[in-house]
Amino acid sequence: MLTLVSIVGEPGVYGMSLKKLIMGAAAASALAMAASSASAATVIHVGTFTPTGYFFLTSGTPISPSITANFGATISGKSKAFDYIFDFTIPQNGTGSGSLSTSFSNLTNKLTISKLLINGQQFTVPSTGSGQGIAVSGIPILSGVLNQIEVEGTTSAKNVAATFSGTATFAAAVPEPASWSLMIGGLALVGGMMRRRRAATAIA
Repeated sequence: MLTLVSIVGEPGVYGMSLKKLIMGAAAASALAMAASSASAATVIHVGTFTPTGYFFLTSGTPISPSITANFGATISGKSKAFDYIFDFTIPQNGTGSGSLSTSFSNLTNKLTISKLLINGQQFTVPSTGSGQGIAVSGIPILSGVLNQIEVEGTTSAKNVAATFSGTATFAAAVPEPASWSLMIGGLALVGGMMRRRRAATAIA
C-alpha cells in the first residue's frame, strides 16, 4: 500500500524547511515499514484452503447459535519466520473460545509460536514437553466486525515441515431478561390482534 504524505513547510527552499523534510521522510519510512510488515502476513479467510494454511467451518452456519471451525498451517523451511492471520465476520453478537497447539517428535517438525493475537489481544502460548498449547474463552465477538486470529513464530534450524492447529467456537449472545420480556410481550400482542381479527370475521 502506497501512502502519500503531504508536508507544508516553512518558507525556504521549495517552501519546506530541512527539519520538516527530514521529519516527513522519517514518517513516510515508518509508514512504509508498517505496510511492509502487514503485507508480510499470510491472510486466510474462513472457508479457505491454501497450499500452507486452512480455515473452515466444522459445524453450523454464520447465523447458527453455535459455530465451530478449524484452522492451522504447515510451514516448511529452516529458521523461517511465519505470520498467519485468520479472519472472519459473523452477523450476530456473542463470545468466542478456542484452542491452539503444536506438537513435534524431533527438530525436523518443530516450530515455536512466539505470539498469539486475538482481536488485538495478545496471549502467550505455554510450552510443553513436546510442543505448545493454550485454550482461551470469553472473547467478545460483535456483529459485522472483522475478527482476527494471528499466529506468529519461527521454525527450527532443522525444520522440514511443522504444523500448528487450532479450533474456534462461537456462541451467540443470550438475550437479556428485558429482551425476553419484550419478545414475549410482542408475541402476546400479535396473538391478541389475530384473535380479534378472527372474531370480527366470524361476526361478519
